Amino acid sequence: MGWLGDLVNNIEAIFSINIEPTDNAELVESLDSRIRDASGLSKLAKNESTRQLREMEVKEASDIISRMINNNEVVHYLTIYILVSAEEELELMKKCKEVEREVRKHKLKMRPLTNYLLKSGYKAVAPFFTIQSELSDYFKRNILTSSFTGGFLFNTNTFIDQKGYYLGVNQNGGIIIFNLWLKDNNRGNSNMVVVGSSGSGKSMAVKHLIYNEIPKTKVFIIDPEDEYSYLCSRIGGKVINCSGGADGGILNPLQVRVNREDGKESNSLSLHFQFLHTFFEILYQNLTDIEFATLELLLEELYKKFNITKETDINKLKNTDFPIMEDLYFLILRKNKKDPKEVYEKLLSLIRPISIGQSSTIWNGHTNIDIDTKLTVFNTSQMHKFQIQYKRAQYYNIMSYSWDILSKNVDEQTMLIADECHVLVDPNIIQTLEYVRNISKRARKYNSSIVVITQSIEDFLNEKIKLYGQSLLANATYKMFFKCDGQDLKDIQEVFKLTEKETKLIYNAKRGECLLSAGIRKIYATIHIDEQELKILDKKFERIEDNE
Repeated sequence: MGWLGDLVNNIEAIFSINIEPTDNAELVESLDSRIRDASGLSKLAKNESTRQLREMEVKEASDIISRMINNNEVVHYLTIYILVSAEEELELMKKCKEVEREVRKHKLKMRPLTNYLLKSGYKAVAPFFTIQSELSDYFKRNILTSSFTGGFLFNTNTFIDQKGYYLGVNQNGGIIIFNLWLKDNNRGNSNMVVVGSSGSGKSMAVKHLIYNEIPKTKVFIIDPEDEYSYLCSRIGGKVINCSGGADGGILNPLQVRVNREDGKESNSLSLHFQFLHTFFEILYQNLTDIEFATLELLLEELYKKFNITKETDINKLKNTDFPIMEDLYFLILRKNKKDPKEVYEKLLSLIRPISIGQSSTIWNGHTNIDIDTKLTVFNTSQMHKFQIQYKRAQYYNIMSYSWDILSKNVDEQTMLIADECHVLVDPNIIQTLEYVRNISKRARKYNSSIVVITQSIEDFLNEKIKLYGQSLLANATYKMFFKCDGQDLKDIQEVFKLTEKETKLIYNAKRGECLLSAGIRKIYATIHIDEQELKILDKKFERIEDNE
């Protein structure tokens, strides 16, 4: 568990552990009495909560007796004393609250010493430690020896996950063996948030994760900065240019994605209209509600022309069975010629660039890509020439397309990496961040992992979208905090409830160093990558070797 070690490292607390032997026969008699009392009170309980509490007491006492008799386990009395000190009263109160929070996080109870017991408390944690009977009699609790020895209350030298891979070392030199897919009471999903300023080493750490996840995991990457193409080519993946252009890949936004809820397919067309509403809202924020309603009526008419209704089995359709952007444009053009309207004129002027105009190579066409490798990179790095709403709409389009594929097979381990995810965030369009939050919450049931990478979490915490942004960040079991400063560091400290020491570690971190949070455990990690792997992860390492 290491929680006592965390108190020493993060809060500079001092602790002592007192273990006293018990008379097993006397303890069994005491437990028998406890079971009788709790059973009687359970039968007399007037409400359900009280009854369940008493039944839990009976179960716990029975388990202890069973392990003592059947496994010959020994029970001891355990008392843990924790001393917190500081130069200023305000700092002392702050540290005390951090201790209380850490103890409560592990579902343990803590009692502060009253004034008349303080002297005995100091003696209990002093270097010349002596057993303080008046404290032990009041605070001691029985514990099975195996529970204590297996708990590693103060061991922070290693982080070992079964079936994991080597990630690096902690600040004490202990190795870190990491398994993103490990589930327990404190690690409920495989989602991850990676935050760090430019050049802090976050991209290299994520590449290390990808390298070790392939081939057991199918990985999709949204790559706005051309960060992963080299790695992808070295390990047999596929890079898809989604920036537009004659040789680019097209993900047709008008192709209906199959939506699944709780393992069952929902009304795909209706839910796809929600996607389309957000997609067009990203592109055309100045459309009024009436104009959006008109656009949706036109889309309904378009799908009917292609014989696609709510009753259509989307799984039976080919990519070429769906309408494309120019179909929508020419439908509006025909209707406007027959019955000219101002709303038609406005929609035509807005949709023309992405259907038959200069930007038509991005979305006008049937989906023309195949996902036939374990690693797929959707490269949008050449979209810098387009306005931000085009970049944002394409990011959203790729994410929706990817999730449609990743959620198809719950038996396959999948990962979606959203690099530079702040590109997607717009305070005026909450649906994009809400969508990412929603798929991250559903990822576990589809055996999937959502990895969000960003240089700044400030974009996620705008008051208009904070509800979804903070939920997305907090929902991730794993976090990697690389070097940050300024407002970003303040936001990280506030959102993730970091201590002052943890915050300073992030501020002073060197390239490749991070605060790694896995469930309730936090360790300061240095990512280690061997030379052979480095040459596969990044082209610059291959060049350096060639020059030498």
